[in-house]
Amino acid sequence: MRQIWLAACLLLAVPAVLGAEPAGSEATDWMGVGGASAELVPEPVFGGRVMLYRAGQPGAEPVVLVHGLGKAGARDWAKLIPPLAERYEVYALDLPGFGLSDKGNHLYSPANLARALDALLAERVSRPVALIGHSMGGAVALAYAAAYPRGVRRLIVVDAAGVLHPSVYSEFLARALAERGLGADAPWLEVVTRAIQAQAENLPTGSRIALHLPAVRQRLLRGDPAAIAALALVEHDFSNALRAIRAPTLVVWGSDDRIAPLRTGQALAAVIPGARLVVIAGTGHVPQLEMPERFAGLVLDELGGRLDAKPYALPQAALQGGRVGRCSGERGAQFSGDFEELVLRGCAGVEVTGARIGRLVAAHSEARIVNSLVLDSTSVEAAGVRFEPKGAVAAANRGADTVTLRLSVSEIARGNAPPRTVHDIVHLAPGQKLEGSGPGKKRPR
Repeated sequence: MRQIWLAACLLLAVPAVLGAEPAGSEATDWMGVGGASAELVPEPVFGGRVMLYRAGQPGAEPVVLVHGLGKAGARDWAKLIPPLAERYEVYALDLPGFGLSDKGNHLYSPANLARALDALLAERVSRPVALIGHSMGGAVALAYAAAYPRGVRRLIVVDAAGVLHPSVYSEFLARALAERGLGADAPWLEVVTRAIQAQAENLPTGSRIALHLPAVRQRLLRGDPAAIAALALVEHDFSNALRAIRAPTLVVWGSDDRIAPLRTGQALAAVIPGARLVVIAGTGHVPQLEMPERFAGLVLDELGGRLDAKPYALPQAALQGGRVGRCSGERGAQFSGDFEELVLRGCAGVEVTGARIGRLVAAHSEARIVNSLVLDSTSVEAAGVRFEPKGAVAAANRGADTVTLRLSVSEIARGNAPPRTVHDIVHLAPGQKLEGSGPGKKRPR
C-alpha cells in the first residue's frame, strides 16, 4: 500500500517543491462586482454543502468555472470573474472538499465531482453552459462534458492535471523534483527519476479499489480530500470520455508548466474531436493568475466565437512524399510530418509530434510520441496516438531485450470494428507482439 501513499504525496508535493505560485494567493476579491453573491447550498452527491458564487448579468449566457487542486478553491478565478461578469452570468464554486465547502472522507473522483456539479447546475441553469476548468478542475470539466454532453455549450480546459498514464505523469514529476533537488546535470538524476517511475509502474490494481473503501482512505490518506482527489485523478482513465466530448473545445496551456506537462495538452487536443490548442508563452501552471489580461482576452474571444485557432489533431490521410527519418546516437532529436519510415538507434529523449509514420523502428532508444499516427514496432511513450496497423499486429519486439510501451489515452484501429482504446503499460518480451485486432485483447506480459 506504500505505493498509494507515494503517488498521492508526489502529486501533492509538486507545487510547494517547485515553488509554484499558490493559486489565489494574490487574487483580488471579486465580490464587489455587480450582482455578486455567495451562499452555501446543499448538494446530494457527498451529502454536504457547497460554497457557490454568482456574478454578472442575470439571464445572460451562463459560464461555469471549476478550480484546481488546492486550498484557494474558486479564488483561482478571481482575476477572470470581473471581465466575464460584464457580459455573462458567471458561476464559480468551491468543489466539495475544497475551499469553504464541506469536507469529509469521501471519494472525490473526477466522475463524482462531475455528478455534484451537475446536481448544482440542474437546479439553477436552464440551458447549456460554457464550462471552464483548470488543473484538477480541467479533469472534472472533461468528465462532465463527456457524461452530460447536452449541458455544455463550449468547453475550455486549462493546464489539466492527470490524463496521462500514472507512470508517465510520475516520471515527469519525479524528474522535475529531482532536478530541483539535485540539479539538471546531477549524475544521480536519472537513477532517482527511474526509481520513482518504477514505483508508479508497479501500483497494484488493489490501490484503485482501496480508493473506494472509507477505512483504507482514512488509514492511508488520513481522509484528506486533497490527497484522495489527487490519487483519484491520476488513477482515472479518460480514454473513452475524451472521445465522447462533442462540445467545441479549446485546450489552453502555459508553455512553462512544470506541474502538468505540455504533452498532456497536446494529447487532449489530439483526442477530443475538433479540439484546438493554444499555448501561452511565458506562463506556468496558473496562466489565469500569471497573465490575467492575456488569459481573459483569450477566453472572451473563445466564448464569443472570435478565436482563430485550427483543430490540432492530424487528419487521417495517406502518407505523402516517402521521406525516411533517421536518428543515430543522438539525444533530443525532434521529428514531425510524414515519414515512410522512422529509424531510431541508440537515441534518447526523442520527441515525435504531429507525425504520420508508416513504420517506426527503435533500437536501444527512448521516444515520446504525441498526436501522431503510427506504428510497426518500437519502444515508446505514446500519448493521444492512433495506431493504424496494416494487419493484426500493432507493435512487435524484434530485438533481444524487453520493450516497454507507456500508452496514454491512445487507440488502435481495427478495420471496420470500433477502435480499441489503450491506457496502459505494455511489456513486450523478445519476439512478442501487441495485437490490434479483436475485442478485449489482453496486454502481453
